[in-house]
Amino acid sequence: MNGKLNKNFWQKHGHTVIIYIFLLALMVFVSVFSEDFFTLGNFKNLLRSSFPLLMAALGQTLIILTGGIDLSLGGIVALCNVVCVLSMDPDTVFGFVPALSAAVVVGLLCGALNGILITKGRLAPIIVTIATTAVFDGLALLLMPNPGGSVHRGFAKFLTRGLSGAIPFILFLFILCLVRSLANSTPFGKALRAIGGSENAAYSTGIRVGKIKFKAYCLAGVLCAAAGIFLSAQMNSADATIGKNYAMNAITAAVVGGTAMTGAVGDPLGTIAGVFIISIINNMLNLFGVSSFYQFICQGLILIAALSFGAVHKRH
Repeated sequence: MNGKLNKNFWQKHGHTVIIYIFLLALMVFVSVFSEDFFTLGNFKNLLRSSFPLLMAALGQTLIILTGGIDLSLGGIVALCNVVCVLSMDPDTVFGFVPALSAAVVVGLLCGALNGILITKGRLAPIIVTIATTAVFDGLALLLMPNPGGSVHRGFAKFLTRGLSGAIPFILFLFILCLVRSLANSTPFGKALRAIGGSENAAYSTGIRVGKIKFKAYCLAGVLCAAAGIFLSAQMNSADATIGKNYAMNAITAAVVGGTAMTGAVGDPLGTIAGVFIISIINNMLNLFGVSSFYQFICQGLILIAALSFGAVHKRH
């Protein structure tokens, strides 16, 4: 009986366990070259710098579970970042409240637009999100052609360093628990995976395929809004080009974490490990003085390796 349970556990969570072992080994390797790596301050900095990508990657995971993909996440992050800063009044006590509301609404509307075009228009997700990337990036540049703006100082300090730097961790933990519960322990999550496994089979069992996919894209948009808001506080400004690499990095993190590009299979917990692996490798390459061009090559190789490993693990 125990052997059967262990086998089932390994089949469901084997990739996640392996990816966390790899993450731990990578952290030990980096600590050899940087004695300050295993410090609380460094982990806080790593979480702060990774938080926006964590949000985008969790959104991408939900969408990939349906068998779809969203290449517009970076555009949504940038647009929400710009809207947040432009809507903010840094000189009043609650001047950040309208900015938060505006950014969340914009993220939700962007996700809804993708969802409507894909579900009602019956268009391929990759084509739709390539097109909407151009729309969102263009709107962000139209609103703010050059980086700038100012952010409410108290809001920025609280969000990035509040409670001795614990606020980003609390937010991350809360959102992770929420998204993981949605994906793994609710009828919505089961429907996501059913659609990713076979859309026709899911439809025949009574699942409202269009509604579930629409909700997934809306949730991804809201998570990207959270990324854009955090970037506003982190940079104390806005930049319409800030989201350029987020979509590809989010896909890489999700796949490295064990989310199958074919849909149905994946765990947000694994995606988190994928994000930290990407962040740590980039930090390591920066530490070694490696050009950013080689960092892109490294990310591409990581994605290829993850896809290959996923294929081998699936066959076994």
